[in-house]
Amino acid sequence: MSRVGKKPITIPQGVEIKEENSLVTVKGPNGVLTFPIKPYVTISIEDGQLSVSIKNERDKFQKAMWGTTRAIINNHVTGVTQKFKQQLELNGVGFRMELGQKLTLYIGYSHPVEIEIPQQITLTLNKNILIGESVDKQILGDFFTTIHDMKPADPYKHKGFKFPGRYYPKKAGKKAK
Repeated sequence: MSRVGKKPITIPQGVEIKEENSLVTVKGPNGVLTFPIKPYVTISIEDGQLSVSIKNERDKFQKAMWGTTRAIINNHVTGVTQKFKQQLELNGVGFRMELGQKLTLYIGYSHPVEIEIPQQITLTLNKNILIGESVDKQILGDFFTTIHDMKPADPYKHKGFKFPGRYYPKKAGKKAK
């Protein structure tokens, strides 16, 4: 059995979950999220708790999708009640970010890099720290990972993008004899 999949999800006040035509819809105070589920996954709601089950508990792929489906629905419930937040820090001489209709990055290329901001994400810029809020955890994570991968922190001077709280190993560089 899936350890994650068999845990029930408690549905908080103000959150409404419906399943129609293999599509789960989660409504809450911050928005509405939908997620398609596989035909072998079933959802049942009883006493303010949602439980996910599958048809064949011996099938390896179904067990994997059991836990994944439960985790995604749990993230949707969390997102519609309290938004997800993520931060990204930019370090380096001459590196900067500007926030307007698009996110403009000056990260050492010969030209500024402009990135479209998804509608689901709200961005704020505080000096060199970019802060994002969204109802959908997956869209927020993908957006920030795309930005991070454009110029990850180099191992010598740590110039580039860093996620605060994450460890980035630093190399010593050349040493004098």
